[in-house]
Amino acid sequence: MTNSGSSTDVVICGGGVIGAAVAYYLGKRGVRSVIVEADAVASGASGAAAGLLSPPPVAGDGVPPDELRRRGFEMHEELAETLPAESGVEFAFARNRRVAIAATEEQEQALRAMAERGSALGRQLEWMDAAAVTALCPWIDRPGRGGVVGEPAGQLDPYRYTLALVAAAESAGAAVRSGRVTGIAQSGGRVTGVEVGETTVAAGAVVVAMGPWSIDAGSWLGTPVPVEPLKGQIVRVRSPEALEPFGFTYGGDYVATKEDGIVFLGTTEERRGFDNGTTVEARDSILAFATQFSSVLGEAELVEQTACLRPLSLDELPMIGPVPGLDGAYVATGHGRQGILMSPPTGRAIADLIVDGETDCLDLDPFDPARFSEG
Repeated sequence: MTNSGSSTDVVICGGGVIGAAVAYYLGKRGVRSVIVEADAVASGASGAAAGLLSPPPVAGDGVPPDELRRRGFEMHEELAETLPAESGVEFAFARNRRVAIAATEEQEQALRAMAERGSALGRQLEWMDAAAVTALCPWIDRPGRGGVVGEPAGQLDPYRYTLALVAAAESAGAAVRSGRVTGIAQSGGRVTGVEVGETTVAAGAVVVAMGPWSIDAGSWLGTPVPVEPLKGQIVRVRSPEALEPFGFTYGGDYVATKEDGIVFLGTTEERRGFDNGTTVEARDSILAFATQFSSVLGEAELVEQTACLRPLSLDELPMIGPVPGLDGAYVATGHGRQGILMSPPTGRAIADLIVDGETDCLDLDPFDPARFSEG
């Protein structure tokens, strides 16, 4: 293989939202990077997602991603104020309220308990019966037994948000290179570059952030990167009447209005390998869910149906951190359905590790990639 000739501080494999966030925060630290992307920036799940940013979960659950979600939400609020000016790219950040709907008595009891727990912790969570929910948002006219209305959630255009991260990184010296990563060059237990086609791009550090395709890097790095594609289909509709900005969730499904009048309905969770085609069955299931709670959406015009592949790790926790046994190599993938939300703390943490060898952004122990190679 031939060498590209010019050395770069960091090569980032993958031009999705995680790779873009790493480049952005490296730029903040004065570190040059090159993003290598086989298709186009945000061409996968990062550009097709709904861009919903849920408020921090009610404290006390104790699951490892809670702090990652909290930090993500906080950092998104900060980025909404600064990133458009830094990048020159607007990404339509908005805050809308949502209601978590209960259709059964058991679901009602669970949501009431969550609201009580949250209220005791100073959170703005309120149980409302069905009539109160409809009075609050008339187009949610079939809200089951009622639901919990919480603090305003954030949402943005994920495609433009990712472009904004890249544009800001480029203004700090980053570059985007088209090509498919085929290996990691190394010598003496340390990375020396990234193989892109027949060329080796020299690098002092390498970050693997290729979404579900990061699994290919396991053989390059000499350690497992067990991620798989979690297929998600989304339906976009346009209501015949202007809808009040609001949204609702039911289990893992959601309906969210957007500023351009489009309503996002989603989403499926399918383990079907790297198949990213849309299906009639998914479309009908999503529409049935939405119209179960809103007759207005039954009159909506179908605008588009999309599918994307999100990276889900073996234990369903993100992989964020250094590769064991290979200095200068890092992994940032496996965020499942919450890659947009978790992108700022992930990018900041990886940048800190590369520059300082540690981070105070969040506790990375639960997300250490070494957990899959131990034993």
